[in-house]
Amino acid sequence: MIQLRKNCNHPDLLESAFDGSYFYPPVEQIVGQCGKFQLLERLLTKLFARKHKVLIFSQWTKILDIMDYYFSEKGLKVCRIDGSVKLEERRRQINEFNDVDSDFRIFLLSTRAGGLGINLTAADTCVLYDSDWNPQMDLQAMDRCHRIGQTKPVHVYRLATAQSVEGRMLKRAFSKLRLEHVVIGKGQFKAERTLNNIMEEEDLLELLQEEEDDEDKMVQTEISDEDMEKVLDRTDLLVASGADDEDAKAEKFVLPLKGPGWEVVIPTATGGVLSTLNS
Repeated sequence: MIQLRKNCNHPDLLESAFDGSYFYPPVEQIVGQCGKFQLLERLLTKLFARKHKVLIFSQWTKILDIMDYYFSEKGLKVCRIDGSVKLEERRRQINEFNDVDSDFRIFLLSTRAGGLGINLTAADTCVLYDSDWNPQMDLQAMDRCHRIGQTKPVHVYRLATAQSVEGRMLKRAFSKLRLEHVVIGKGQFKAERTLNNIMEEEDLLELLQEEEDDEDKMVQTEISDEDMEKVLDRTDLLVASGADDEDAKAEKFVLPLKGPGWEVVIPTATGGVLSTLNS
């Protein structure tokens, strides 16, 4: 399972050709070896053109090493936090990144070490390069830019390799989160759901099945530049929900929940972006 995950993230996690070496191949080769890296490059190019600051999370510090080299070759300033970074260095990097006048636009973080106790509200975009078996770890990572003091609309992008073990991991993670809410509903805790919304037995059985339908196969394809522009559009988050004409304007930018190469994850009505995930 670990080897399959490494293969999804970057071939060098399997080969270890550059362990202990300062001589990485040209950046074109690093990007060309990995489909997920190619998508990340396309995504960041468009985000930087829009002046966004980005948090990038990964489970693997070796991935952070490769990204660090890649961005340095591109001439981009990078902050980084993993388990080896000391407390004072963490504070310094956080302050530099949160400075509105700084040139730091990328913050690399390991999901476990950088998922708690960090306020990075200068960022308005979070990229999960790979996912954790425990969905709560990913939710805590997303929460780094959803802190008190955040004034901008935030987008979270989760990268996954099509037709791979990562699809199964994400299904398991979504199932855990949804089952969590079923348990809370059955326990009669204060929740935003009504009795009619609580899952019945047949719904639970359907949730736990791992069969792929046509929609799942459509999502696991390469996203086009046109579709990526639609996914990156934040106009619907910027338009206020007061006037009718503004509501009509926002209606134009509503995406379907699934499309070729993407799947939209929406929050519940009152719980915020981290309260639940709907697959």
